[in-house]
Formats: sequence, structure tokens, C-alpha cells
Amino acid sequence: MKKGMDSKGLIDKMLEDTAKTIDSIKNDIEKTIVDYTFVPGKDIIETNDSIIVRVDLAGIKKENIDLNLTDTKLRVKAEFEDEHLGDLKGNNRRPTVIRRTVRFPKKVVPEESEAKFENGLLTVEVSKLEKKESYTVNIK
Repeated sequence: MKKGMDSKGLIDKMLEDTAKTIDSIKNDIEKTIVDYTFVPGKDIIETNDSIIVRVDLAGIKKENIDLNLTDTKLRVKAEFEDEHLGDLKGNNRRPTVIRRTVRFPKKVVPEESEAKFENGLLTVEVSKLEKKESYTVNIK
């Protein structure tokens, strides 16, 4: 036993430490569940010369959205404060990050893209990579 601590004090300290550990694990599990369950809805529309992706991001500010494009996919990362995931110390707002990766049905040209965000709907339009159906080869 620690010097100056009786059996009851030691048990109380152990119970307090155990409760803190359980609370920490509970908060980690809640955050993990939210990260896995909150995936925003999306639509993919293909036109003759472009691909349009719409992602639902209601309640998120435009400045908290990051987009990353490659020739095969769009990555959306958005951060918002969740009032329902407070911790036990009185902080009732906790930042939450959501991510959505959308694979394009065809290759695109990332440099030829436009994005707009209105009324909680992110719309990204990207030009398709032109692909010739056949090539003529000259014989030497």
C-alpha cells in the first residue's frame, strides 16, 4: 500500500481510475461509430463530356470543406462541430470530420473542374478525359 493511504482510500482511487478509463474508451467508441455511420449521400451524373458529383453536406460551412481530385476519384473531407458528442467536462461541442471518396465511372481531367456549394449541396463537375475509339497506324 502507498504510504499515507488506507485500504478504503486505495480502493476509491482504483475505482476512480477505472471509471476514467471506461469513460475514455466510451468516448473513443462513440467517435468511431459516428465516423463509420455518418457518410453523406451522393449522386453521380454522367453527361456526354463531363461527370457531375453531388454530395449532401447540410450543416457544414463552405470554408470547412476540402476537395481533392485525381483522374479516377474525388475525395471530400468536411469538418463540423457535433453538439451531441460532448465530453463529461462540460464541453458540449466536439469537432467531427467526415470523409467521402467517390470513384468516377470514367477517367477525368482534374484541372478542368468546377465546384460550388449551395444550400448544403456540394456540386463538382469534371471534364471527361477524351478517349479515341481507334487509331490509324501508318505502315512504314
